[in-house]
Amino acid sequence: MIPISLGTYLENFFSDKKERLSELYPGLTINRLKDELTQYARQKKINVDDLFSSRYIPSHTNPITNYFNSLVKGYPLEYIRGRAHFYKSEFDVSENVLIPRSETEILVETASSFLRDWMKMSDERLRILDIGTGSGAIIISLLQEMPRPLEAFATDISKDALEVARRNYFNLRYTIPRESSLRLICTDRMNDLDQEKFHLIVSNPPYIKKREDRDFVHHQVDNYEPHLALYLEDDSYDEWFRTLFKQVLNSLYEEGIFIMEGHEDHLEDLCEVCNMIGFSTVKILKDYTNRNRFLVAKK
Repeated sequence: MIPISLGTYLENFFSDKKERLSELYPGLTINRLKDELTQYARQKKINVDDLFSSRYIPSHTNPITNYFNSLVKGYPLEYIRGRAHFYKSEFDVSENVLIPRSETEILVETASSFLRDWMKMSDERLRILDIGTGSGAIIISLLQEMPRPLEAFATDISKDALEVARRNYFNLRYTIPRESSLRLICTDRMNDLDQEKFHLIVSNPPYIKKREDRDFVHHQVDNYEPHLALYLEDDSYDEWFRTLFKQVLNSLYEEGIFIMEGHEDHLEDLCEVCNMIGFSTVKILKDYTNRNRFLVAKK
């Protein structure tokens, strides 16, 4: 093999595999790939000053070769690097947690606006909860955004997911007001929080029906992201959310807000469930593509 630079190899790789890469990673550009590869190399302690001009020889012991092999297999970029950008920070991710999506930033923005409004009306220390926290990206972003300390809680049914959230909280603690706190709890929904009250509850729960919706899920998501955080059984779907909404309503202070990400095809029905349970107002917010994406309910 005639030695070539990594930059040339990357360009040839991107050209030769373009159709495959486009299918696996919609919207992927060579510039995005270069940036991801640079970050990956930096994490692997590889000098990036002349990364793309240096000679590249594929080898099973070369981390860069492992990167290209993972791409061909369709492994998510965020899992390859073990990092994902969300809102204003980078978070550790693994196959035990969902990769945070940009549309979920709307949830953070909406929740932040509510918290700021409440802070203008009261000096009390606000209490917030994130149900199904995964990587902790939502709750940690909220802690970062607030000018005043918060008392935060986050639950997840997966111990492995909570380990990722705990690591992110530790890594980003310097970006959070010192007096803020975050308690991580391994439980299903709010099962061990019966006595707690909150001003704000947020959640990005599993909301895809396993039979009805699964064919519409991108195969890369279905193949690699945790099914526990993605899917609910069709037959128990409504009852699962009815239980969640009752727990939320009972745990909110008066005027408290619940914000949840959900499936565009099912949010209107879930709004009806919220109304029947007793929330005073319930509305749906759109995502960046003008699809139903978030449920906002007020006690």
